[in-house]
Amino acid sequence: MRRLSFRREVGSVGLFSVLSLLALAGCRSESAQPMFAAPRAVIDLSPTLGEDAPVRSVGRKFLKDFGLPEATVFHHTVSEEPMYFADSKLELFNHVGPHHDAPSHVIKGARATDSFSLDQFIGVAKVLDFRSKPKDTPLTRADFEGRGLVAGDVVIAYVGYTAPTGPDEYPSYAYLSGEAAEYLATLPVRLFATDMPSLAGLKNLAALMAKGELKGTKDLAPEHYAFASHEIPSIEGLVNLEQIVNEPHVVFVGFPLKIKDGNAGPIRAAALVY
Repeated sequence: MRRLSFRREVGSVGLFSVLSLLALAGCRSESAQPMFAAPRAVIDLSPTLGEDAPVRSVGRKFLKDFGLPEATVFHHTVSEEPMYFADSKLELFNHVGPHHDAPSHVIKGARATDSFSLDQFIGVAKVLDFRSKPKDTPLTRADFEGRGLVAGDVVIAYVGYTAPTGPDEYPSYAYLSGEAAEYLATLPVRLFATDMPSLAGLKNLAALMAKGELKGTKDLAPEHYAFASHEIPSIEGLVNLEQIVNEPHVVFVGFPLKIKDGNAGPIRAAALVY
């Protein structure tokens, strides 16, 4: 039996004994039939998308202030004759719910989400618990150092985000600093994912924009710029991370829709728990 390194194929360390039978790790029998060890649990990391998805994600005030729609639109058509036939047209906000932020989201002329290969969206994950961090404060480089992170890791940052419910509330959560994002991007990690609705602190971003002193993505949203400029996928809007935060052996998978020239790609994300 030939075994290939799981680090090389998926991007991680220290899980060979648990994951050596995965087809993803390239383990095959002499007859070339792939072998697969099924996970003991598959955790859905995506919420159900509905017409109220934008409000459920970031609340009304942010949407209003940034001129974004409060609702997505679902057009459903049903006919009964000569047979039952249902069809739907969906108008989705591609930056609500779990999605891949393509570099073209923040850098003019940069790569779109349809240009990324699927192997960049799967890997052994290290889930880091930041729920104790005060809301509206940045996660710094020091928060990620000493965590055993290495090149090729999928890093999932869990901040315990809950959406605002009041009409005048902004989303509030510990967000990613530019220096932390640059540190992770230069390791480089394989992918960064989080339950934050945005890598940036939306309160902080709104305040900076209101001052009018800074211009451009690199100054206003350095955390986005760090990953985008290194062409490292970043994924926002995950849910159910409390179900995997204490699991030592997790594989993340989340393939974005292949939208031509997409500045984002909605994904169905999952954690395979071994």
